[in-house]
Amino acid sequence: MNREDVLERIRPLTEVKTREVEHSPTTRVVVAPDMVVLRPGSGARTVEVAPDGIKSLATFASVPQGLTKELSPDTAGRVLTEMLSKKERYSLLLRDERVVSFADFRHCVPLNADRVLKTIERSIGATDFHRVLTSDNTVQLEVVGSRQLVVTKGDAVQAGATTIFSPLGVTSPMVQSYILRLACTNGMVAPEVLREFHFGGGGGGEGDDVWQWFRDSVRDAYRSADRVVKNCQKMRDHKIRAADRPLVLEALLRQAHISREVAEVVRTRAIEEPPATEYDAMNLITWASSHLIQDPRQVRRAQLAASDFASTTEHRRICPICHSQR
Repeated sequence: MNREDVLERIRPLTEVKTREVEHSPTTRVVVAPDMVVLRPGSGARTVEVAPDGIKSLATFASVPQGLTKELSPDTAGRVLTEMLSKKERYSLLLRDERVVSFADFRHCVPLNADRVLKTIERSIGATDFHRVLTSDNTVQLEVVGSRQLVVTKGDAVQAGATTIFSPLGVTSPMVQSYILRLACTNGMVAPEVLREFHFGGGGGGEGDDVWQWFRDSVRDAYRSADRVVKNCQKMRDHKIRAADRPLVLEALLRQAHISREVAEVVRTRAIEEPPATEYDAMNLITWASSHLIQDPRQVRRAQLAASDFASTTEHRRICPICHSQR
């Protein structure tokens, strides 16, 4: 994908506006048979909650969706109001003047998506935006440059970076190292988060500090591919006995919270191509995250499970064999 393709994919997020709300004793959620509205109180403008926003409100307020449907409108409104009051301060995300989502208030600011992409391009040079995922009003962007490294003969990877940011300012941006395995186009993130930007203190937001952070972080992530590849090479040296392969795979599937249907596909692939090394086992999970799983949050969980398995500090916790052998 090029920059224009990415911007088109995330365009719905850029059309959303944010509004900060401080909960007060006069704040009310009013539930009617055909509409839900939020009255922020203290003279603030009442705003309608769209259908997607109603689901978000229930989740955000920790009220089961089914429960609100069983209650009378008046009772449902009072329950949602009471639970929402525990948040004290939060952000409303609006499209067409209606609330489409609720989010925890963060001391962050919206980031211009086009400028984020241009900054990444300048940091790496020739780039390919491999995949873009959107979830919870954030963007996870996987990008690779032209640099290639070899794990072993016939198994090359392309260096890159994973960037997570929010055009709406609901989370702080984060960067990880990323490599794309060219043999079957599945990618993995490095075990550690390279850098997470914390707003405030130095101006934050749209100031030069955040953009300098982006430039430095993406450049460092790109250059750290050597370290990631060396770790992969070590994993190739760690053989898994045939009798232990099912145990290792099941531990990885649990860690990744992979659904039953996807897990069956992964198991079938493992029968066809038995994971002889830790590297092979990890690649079964990264393959699932790149080829089988669609939900962005599930993709992220699978990526992090694979990266933990590759981590020298986290591997022992996940791998059932290493509990007794290392």
